[in-house]
Amino acid sequence: MAIKDIYSFPTLLKVIGQLPPPSTYILNTFFQDGETFETESVEIQTMKGSKPIAPYVSELQPGKVILRTGFMAKQYKPALIKPARPITAIDLKTRAAGESLINPDQPEVRARKLLAKDIVDLQETITRRLIQQAAELMFQGKITQIGEGVNQVIDYDFENVFTLSGEDLLSNPNSDPIAFLAGKRKLIMDANAPTPNIVLADYDAAVTIMRHPKVLKLAENRGVDVGVIDTTLLPDGVTYHGRLRDVGLDVYSYTGTYTNDEGEDVPFIPEGTIAILSTRDKFTFHYGANVIMDPRTEQFVRVMGKITPQSWVTVEPAQRWLQMLSRPLAVPSNVAGWVVAKVI
Repeated sequence: MAIKDIYSFPTLLKVIGQLPPPSTYILNTFFQDGETFETESVEIQTMKGSKPIAPYVSELQPGKVILRTGFMAKQYKPALIKPARPITAIDLKTRAAGESLINPDQPEVRARKLLAKDIVDLQETITRRLIQQAAELMFQGKITQIGEGVNQVIDYDFENVFTLSGEDLLSNPNSDPIAFLAGKRKLIMDANAPTPNIVLADYDAAVTIMRHPKVLKLAENRGVDVGVIDTTLLPDGVTYHGRLRDVGLDVYSYTGTYTNDEGEDVPFIPEGTIAILSTRDKFTFHYGANVIMDPRTEQFVRVMGKITPQSWVTVEPAQRWLQMLSRPLAVPSNVAGWVVAKVI
């Protein structure tokens, strides 16, 4: 009875909710959890309109009507993420790493240990998919979802992508990185987005900016702060390079990678690329609902949440399956709220 109970849907759901996700700098710094919808599709609302100012009127006149600001709403159906793993009779016969030779675990004990490990492993595969989505959204402005029976592109019409060339490249000592950053910072502010406060770059691009002759000249006049953050507190792969006071931007680099669908390690930040953005204007992950079969009632049910676990058995061959379902979709709060540029 104990083994059956730990595989029940309510128990698995509680375990999923209690497990902390892998710590990732990009997700923690620039993303937040949004809504969990009751349907497989999620609705994305984009605010449109101006910022009206209160009108002057005579004390003898009635109040002047201020129209409500409208918004545009679109619905997207995120592709289903569904990692699974079986526990077979062979798995229960095989001694696990660290297991004693003298008093080996019984099959039911091995089953519990494998369940715990599989829950962590499958949840981490979902987290890595979130990282891949985050990378695409931040540096391409769209999300491509391709898999078995799935082929769709969710394009947010992101236009703030720039590619420098020739003498404008920041690797050119005659270029002007401060003027470039100032211009793109103002572009974001003109779009009524939160004022950007960070440059997130790959390592080479960050070093190129901070060692540029015009930036070093500013450092002589205390226009650049270097080493004002305790680097021991930064996550792995993150380097703080300094603060450009004139444009109010802290420069960070990140060397993290993720594994794409072809099994290749891909840098989170493309080579020679930077993003100018605000840590206060976070991207959001919304989640669509999942439809599953409730094993207790043998009826279809719709489950809201970030991850929906399932478990079932097959008699021949003898296997216990664990599966997780999730429909995440990374969403920008303002498609004009950040800038991406290839600078070297």
